[in-house]
Amino acid sequence: MNYTFNTNRFGKLFLKHTREHYKGYLLSIAVLVGVMILGGSFLIYMVNVPIDKNAQTFLFMVLLLLAGTVFTSTIFTDLGDKKSAMPWLTLPASHFEKYLVAWIYSFLVFLVIYTVIFYLSVLSAINIKRFPNYQPDLLNVFEPQILQMYLVFALLHSISFFGAIYFEKLHFIKTAVAFFISMALLILINKLILGALLGRAVEATPPFGNLLIADKGPTIDIHIIEKMQYPYMLCLIVALAIIFWVGAYYRLKEKQV
Repeated sequence: MNYTFNTNRFGKLFLKHTREHYKGYLLSIAVLVGVMILGGSFLIYMVNVPIDKNAQTFLFMVLLLLAGTVFTSTIFTDLGDKKSAMPWLTLPASHFEKYLVAWIYSFLVFLVIYTVIFYLSVLSAINIKRFPNYQPDLLNVFEPQILQMYLVFALLHSISFFGAIYFEKLHFIKTAVAFFISMALLILINKLILGALLGRAVEATPPFGNLLIADKGPTIDIHIIEKMQYPYMLCLIVALAIIFWVGAYYRLKEKQV
C-alpha cells in the first residue's frame, strides 16, 4: 500500500472533510453572496453609473485577493486547538492527503465558487437599474488580465496557506503582518543594493519594480518590468508560489501528536 497517497483513502478523507465543514462553507458562501450583491447594488445606487468591465475587473481582483486569503488562513484552524488537533493528526491518512484536501478546497474549489458567485452578483447588480444607451457587458474571466490575477492569487494563497500552518492563532493577522514586514525589508534591501551598484541615490522600490534614480537633475524612471521578458515574471510568480506550497507541506509534516 502507498502510505503517501491512496485514491480510496483520499476519497474518504475528502468526503469526511466535506461532511464536517459544509455548514461553515455554506455560511461563508452566503456571506460572500451578500457582500457582493449588496455592495454592488449600493455602488450603483450611490455612484449612479453602470458597472462597466473596468469596474468589474477591479472588483473581481480586489475581492478575490481579500476573500481568498482570509478563507485560506482559516483552512487549518483545527491545528490551533489541541483538542481538535489530536483527532486530525491521528486520523489514518497521510499528511500529504490531508494537505491536498485543504489545498483543493482553499484554492481550486474556492476559485470556482468565487467566480460563479461573482458572475451571479454582477448579473443581479447590473439588472437592478437600467441606464439609457448602455448595453451591459460582462467580464470575461479568460481575459489575459484576469488569468494573470489568478497567478497573483496563487502566490498570495501559497503565503496564506503557509501562514495557516505555521501560526497556531490569529493566522490571517500574523501572516499579513509578516508579509508586510518582509516586503518592507525587501524594499529597503533592494534600495541599498541598487544604490551601491549604481553609485547614485535611488528611490525606495519593490524588487522588479520601476527604478527611480534621484540625482541632482530630474528623476530618471526606468521601467524594469517593461524591459524584462514577460514570461520570466510569470515564471517567477509560479516558482515563488510552489516554494511556499512545498514549504507549507513540510511544515505540516512536522506537526506531531
